[in-house]
Amino acid sequence: MPQLELFPPYAVQQGPQLRKFCADLVGRLNNSKIILLEIKELDCESGTLPAYDAKQHLDNILFEQLGVPLGYAYNAEMPLPYHLTSRPENWPEMTLKAVKRCLPSLLPHGIPTVKKHKTLFDWLQSLQGGNISAGLGRVHGAFKGAHNLRNGALVLLHAVDEQVLTSLTSEQLDEVITCLNTATWLEPKSQEKLKVLLGASAEVFSAFTTAPKPKPTKPAGHATKKKKVRGPK
Repeated sequence: MPQLELFPPYAVQQGPQLRKFCADLVGRLNNSKIILLEIKELDCESGTLPAYDAKQHLDNILFEQLGVPLGYAYNAEMPLPYHLTSRPENWPEMTLKAVKRCLPSLLPHGIPTVKKHKTLFDWLQSLQGGNISAGLGRVHGAFKGAHNLRNGALVLLHAVDEQVLTSLTSEQLDEVITCLNTATWLEPKSQEKLKVLLGASAEVFSAFTTAPKPKPTKPAGHATKKKKVRGPK
């Protein structure tokens, strides 16, 4: 019997930073297959996702490029079988078949190509089977539950070379995890520690080393002077 654990982080826990979660739903199947879904509602009439966030999409593209298995999930019909007053007996399967999943790169401008995207049911079926090595299983086991699969952990599990990961001792792995859980962004001291422990593989965390600078704001009451336009002499 497959073992499934799910964790839905609060909105304030979500974001692109190391100690946050990149998805609305974080899960783990059989202690090794990771499920990450950014959930949106499709307006079936317009074919668009009203809550689509362009900035969030760029962040999600980065996670995809790092190998993190993040996908968008959206309804392909409305209402879903789950919401019917009189649910059919097989409503769980029907609901999964009525929800689509796609990679961030396959969702340009928030307009999904519904017919080309795989159903959530089919995608979950594809996760069945296939075993990971004992060494990699040990690394996955260091994260005791889906609630521990923050962005830093996800990048570690999916972007760092497997040989590097499996060569770490338990103590070294604990040091790596501590570095990733210390702050929202990697501080210089943690960066140096990761380079010692992971070698060149530490480069995958380069996008998390500097906090974005806030946009400058004009002081209250500041008025922009208009340039005088001279007419012809």
